[in-house]
Amino acid sequence: MATVVITGRDISLSFTGGTDIEAQATNAVLTKVLDRQTYQTLDGEAYKTTNVTATFQLDMLADWGKMNSVCEALWTACDTAPDTDITISLTAATGAVFSFPIKPSYPTVGGAGMDAQTVSYTFLVSNGAVTETFS
Repeated sequence: MATVVITGRDISLSFTGGTDIEAQATNAVLTKVLDRQTYQTLDGEAYKTTNVTATFQLDMLADWGKMNSVCEALWTACDTAPDTDITISLTAATGAVFSFPIKPSYPTVGGAGMDAQTVSYTFLVSNGAVTETFS
């Protein structure tokens, strides 16, 4: 079987409300973690997974004032419905799709000198709920 190399440019993102994430994103990483307990028994080690958590890290160029602005959509979501999930879908070029609900957080505002304005988020994935569909 030939080696398959997937780069960040092979990922597509969609966001509830149709905002344009891909054009602005510089980094997007979904991390899902098992909280696994290890017990030492007389018979050896025993394991029990007690929880699953997930986070979504998104770094992007700030897009204030742009039509379908991600920054403005998140700001509005925080002002109007801070406990309502926003659905994210991350699709790899291979066809694998990861869908998950996040809680909104306010973007940062500002910048430094001649550098591009950027925002960085670490979103909580609600209940660690990630739905995976592998092609």
